Amino acid sequence: MRVNHHIYVDTAANMTTKEKTMPSQPSTQTFLSEVRRQIRACDLAGSFLVVAVSGGPDSLALVHALHTLSDDLSLRLHAAHLDHGLRPEASAEDADFVRQTMRGLGAPLTLHKLDASEFSRKRRLSLEDAARRLRYDFLSKVAAHEGADAVAVAHTLDDQAETVLMHILRGSGLNGLRGMQADSTRLVSGRTLRLFRPLLSVPKSQTMAYCVGNGLQPRFDESNLSPRFTRNRVRLDLMPSLEEFNPSVKTALARLAHSVSFDIDFIERELDGVEADMLTDDIEQGISLDRARFSQLHPSLQRHLLKRVVRKLDMGLEDIEVSHVEDMVRLMSGESGKRMKLPGDLSFFVDYRHARLLRADFADRPLSWANSTPSRISVPGNTTLEGWTVTAQFLHGTARRRFRMSAYPPGLRFTERFDADSLGRDLRMRTRMPGDRFRPLGMDRDKSLKDFMIDAHVPQRWRDSVPILESNGRIAWVVGWAIADWAKVTLNTQRVLEITFTPKEV
Repeated sequence: MRVNHHIYVDTAANMTTKEKTMPSQPSTQTFLSEVRRQIRACDLAGSFLVVAVSGGPDSLALVHALHTLSDDLSLRLHAAHLDHGLRPEASAEDADFVRQTMRGLGAPLTLHKLDASEFSRKRRLSLEDAARRLRYDFLSKVAAHEGADAVAVAHTLDDQAETVLMHILRGSGLNGLRGMQADSTRLVSGRTLRLFRPLLSVPKSQTMAYCVGNGLQPRFDESNLSPRFTRNRVRLDLMPSLEEFNPSVKTALARLAHSVSFDIDFIERELDGVEADMLTDDIEQGISLDRARFSQLHPSLQRHLLKRVVRKLDMGLEDIEVSHVEDMVRLMSGESGKRMKLPGDLSFFVDYRHARLLRADFADRPLSWANSTPSRISVPGNTTLEGWTVTAQFLHGTARRRFRMSAYPPGLRFTERFDADSLGRDLRMRTRMPGDRFRPLGMDRDKSLKDFMIDAHVPQRWRDSVPILESNGRIAWVVGWAIADWAKVTLNTQRVLEITFTPKEV
């Protein structure tokens, strides 16, 4: 993916000097009143907001309204504009327009450019989905860099109605009917992003009226008329047809979303009560679910829990349909060893006791190390091997005491700690060999590695390529499953060696 890493930040010299007027047009006053109401309802008065500004009428009206209300509500603003690289000439003009507009408002601005088309090809995503993911990743980075409280985006009632309708067409279930929320959070690339949408009850016609009433001349994106995008076809073809049956269909869909949100809130509280006993974030890249406890849940909670798990690894549920969730439920009650692919580069599979949701590239990592020649591990230091980076470091003091008191969660583990003196420094990584024997943690005698893998429910298709850490000819760690008893940390341990296997980025 070609990325323009240059980020342009424009802070106007007159940031503290604002010439604001409060026009008397009823549409302007109504618009400002709604934005003010949402700010107070979401407890964002006195906050620092990053405002997503495309230059179109919705975002232009929003940033102008927030600027107008900033003194009254003690708001601090920072605009953010992303060029998706889809319209080279027009997008450059859009960026310049936003730059000049923000300078006129005295608001700082972050500009950035990415190649959504290449990202779409690389990740095998639709162009719409790729642009959305890049946009939210960009906004989360700006918010984190600036220390903002939330990111304000200009989704309107029309956008809400279209979103709900698209979810209905996709069969996304109750979560899809809820649509977007005025105040929500999502995890984006490991960062928590708080999204503020104050215009969800405002029709798009009112944003245009606000722009006209305040002398604003927004940019128009001609790609919004292209039938290649699903949302455009919904907006331009399907919605007008539905309005023939109900002229207020947009309001009706938005009202449906508002009603469903109360039911979802109740279900989410119920899930909070069971999640701690059900889920284990056993590795950075994935989540483990206890199959036995899952089977005891009400079917409704089962499905919503699976959606929550997906949401933890992916920034949204836009591509998760009811059919995906139903397939996951069937796997949870079926035979072990089954596996399915999910949108967003996710992989879901079940073993004897757990189900695991992993990023698809990481799910195959235990299969990817097939080098028959042992490779030496640097101690301490980093070692780059096929598909893995192995980090070995000595721990001291409180880190060692915390380790002795902690309990491992179930599931695959790719970080372990050892008695450094028992382990030694002649460490090598290899795969299993005929005649291998292993003394797992807690056992007083060796057993064949083959028997251990069977008893530990290591999937058969993985057994020949599971990484094995060897010390002076003895197996010290079957990576992901168990360390050797002779290498464990004890109360007499003087030095602790921590070893982490990290999958290299694709």
